[in-house]
Amino acid sequence: MRARKTRKIPLMAAAAVLAAAALALWWWLPSEAALAQRVAAQASTALGVQVRVGALHWQLLPRPQVSLHDVATAQEQPIELRRLVIEPRLLPLLRGHVALDRVVLDGARVVQQSLRGLGGGQPKSGAPDLDVARVEFNDVTWVSHSGVAVAYSGEADIGAGLRLHEARLWRPDQQPPADLHILRETADAQDPTQRFSLQARVGGGTAEGQARVLVQPGGRLRLEGELSPRKVEVQAALNSFHRDSPVAGRADGETRFAAEGDNPLALAQTLHTETRFTIQPATVLRFDLDRAIETLGREHAGQTRLDRLTGSVQTQNTPAQGMAIRFLHIKAEAGRLSASGSALLQRRQLQATAAIDIVDGLVGVPMRIEGPLGQLKVTVSKAPLVGAVAGTAVLPGVGTAIGAAIGRLFGGDDAPTPPPAPAPRR
Repeated sequence: MRARKTRKIPLMAAAAVLAAAALALWWWLPSEAALAQRVAAQASTALGVQVRVGALHWQLLPRPQVSLHDVATAQEQPIELRRLVIEPRLLPLLRGHVALDRVVLDGARVVQQSLRGLGGGQPKSGAPDLDVARVEFNDVTWVSHSGVAVAYSGEADIGAGLRLHEARLWRPDQQPPADLHILRETADAQDPTQRFSLQARVGGGTAEGQARVLVQPGGRLRLEGELSPRKVEVQAALNSFHRDSPVAGRADGETRFAAEGDNPLALAQTLHTETRFTIQPATVLRFDLDRAIETLGREHAGQTRLDRLTGSVQTQNTPAQGMAIRFLHIKAEAGRLSASGSALLQRRQLQATAAIDIVDGLVGVPMRIEGPLGQLKVTVSKAPLVGAVAGTAVLPGVGTAIGAAIGRLFGGDDAPTPPPAPAPRR
C-alpha cells in the first residue's frame, strides 16, 4: 500500500507543476484582445500593409492551440483568412525554437493581384527557425489575374527543415476528380535535390511524372519536372478549373515544367510549362471554320469537327501580368482540309493567326482571330482568290483546280473565273 502511494507522489507533483505553469501563463499572458492586436501589428510590419485580426483565442488543454479568426489585409481586393488554427509544441518554444504539430486553414480568399502589394517592412535575416509537422487547408479560393476564382483543399506532411514528405491537392466536390498526389522519393540525406513522384487525375484521365526541387545557394528554390497526360478530356479538365475550353476531345501528351523563387508561393507565381499534345478526334467549340471562310469571317458561330489536332502549349505565370498561354505549331486536319497557326491568350485577350490549306494543302487562306473572349473578331483574307487566278497562268492544271475549289468556297458564281489553260505543246 505504501509503495502504491509512493508511486502516486511523482504523478501528483507533475500535475501540480503543470497546473502552476498553466496558471502562471494565464496570469502572465495578455488578454486575447491584446494578443490579437499584437499579432495584427507584427503581421502588418512583416507584410508592409495593414492587417486586421477579427479575434484570437488560445488554450493549453487538451492541447496547446491558437486560433485566429477573420484576418484580412487592408487592400482594394483584400486577402482574407476565415480561420487559422496553430498547434505549437511548448517545450521547443521554451528553448526559442518554433515547432508546430499542425497548422489548419479553414476558408481563405487569396487574390493574385493583391500579392504584389505585400512586401517586408523590415529586411530579412535568413530563414526562420521553424518546423511544421502537418498542414491542412480547406476551401481556399485562388483568384487569378483575370478574375477566375477556383477553390482548393489539401494536406501535407512535412519533416525537419521544412522538407515535404507527402502532399495531396484537390478540387473539392469535383466530378470527374481533379487532384494531385505528391510523394517524396528516398534519397541520400546529403543530396541537395529533393525528388518527388507525381500522380494526377483530371478530365477523366491521368498524368504521372516526377518533380525535382533544388535548394540553391542563398536558399532560392529551383523546380523542374515532367508529366505525361493520358486520355485527358480537355473540355472537362478546363471546366474543373472554371476555364472555357476552345476544344473538346481526349488528349495525350508530354509536359515539362520549371520555376524559380524564394518560397513555394513564388514557385507557383513563376511556373512555366510546355506541353506537346495530340487530340484525335477533336472538336473546335464555338467556331465554325467552314462558315468563317464562306463569309470571310463575318459569321463563325458553330463547331468544327477535326480528325486530328496537334501542337504545343506554353504557359508562363508572372506576378505582374498573370498567366500567358501560347499555342505553337498548331495543326488541324479534317478530311482534305488542314490548318496551321499560332495564338497568344493573356488576360482573356486572344491574338491568333492561321493558314487554311485547301485542295491537298496547295492553297493557304490567311485568317486572323483577335479580341476579348466572347467577342472575337475574325478576318479572312481575299488574297487567295487573286492568287488562284494568277497561279493558273503558271501552273494551268493546278491553278484551275485551286481556282475552282476556292470559287466554290467563296460563293461559286461570284468567284473570279480563271483564264483558260493554254493549249498543250505539240
